[in-house]
Amino acid sequence: MGVNCLLAAAVLGGFVASAVALQCYQCGQYNDGVGSITPCINETHMELKECPSLNHVYCIKYISEGSTVRDCVPKCTEREDWGTRTFCCAEPGCNAAPTKTSAVVMVALLTILAMH
Repeated sequence: MGVNCLLAAAVLGGFVASAVALQCYQCGQYNDGVGSITPCINETHMELKECPSLNHVYCIKYISEGSTVRDCVPKCTEREDWGTRTFCCAEPGCNAAPTKTSAVVMVALLTILAMH
């Protein structure tokens, strides 16, 4: 009987963990469609927040004409066209801005690659 209780607790724990909403950085608002964004006005107020519902399973970073939106969305398609880029991911906090450290590492890697 003890093994059955442990198994039931593990299964129940898996359901509870999967029922927790995704957390994404949110600043501005994204709505799928042409011209349907509210850009982030002050990225210093960008916050990691729980997505509004369990059907929002992707974090999005949408960049267009110098405006950036970070939000939660139910569906997402990565694309780049007409100066607009859409990035999709599904891990908590994955739509953050690159850190200064990662930018320095990227420049260093590009420099090394250019030398070869």
